[in-house]
Amino acid sequence: MDSIENKIQALNVLVVDDMESIRSMVSACLKEMGVKQVFPMPNGEVAWKNLQTIEIDLIVCDWDMPQVCGLELLKLVRGSARHQHIPFLMLTGTTEKERVIAAVTAGVNDFLSKPFQPKELEYRVIKLLRKVKSQKSSE
Repeated sequence: MDSIENKIQALNVLVVDDMESIRSMVSACLKEMGVKQVFPMPNGEVAWKNLQTIEIDLIVCDWDMPQVCGLELLKLVRGSARHQHIPFLMLTGTTEKERVIAAVTAGVNDFLSKPFQPKELEYRVIKLLRKVKSQKSSE
């Protein structure tokens, strides 16, 4: 049985945001969806270090953070043979055309504008899981 619900429960999700309240909210939404393993990180630098030691299936990351921002983390992930396949959902408070183009060029899988509703996050996660599943079945 390879249902979306089983995939959600098996996910290891990295949640990266410099605001504790956003990390907590995203983590709570993911856990409400059934995700068992959520790894909250305060910025891209800490997230990148932890990516070297934990297996991650999905990254939910804010754009604007100190040290290593979301776009820089995305570029690190896409530049790594070990991590380049990980779906990357960018959280952003802005939808400026230049930023969207930069993130798409760097390989972002999807965007979620802040503020957002929990159902929007759930929809994006399920959409990414279905996309990954269809890509693997076509290989």
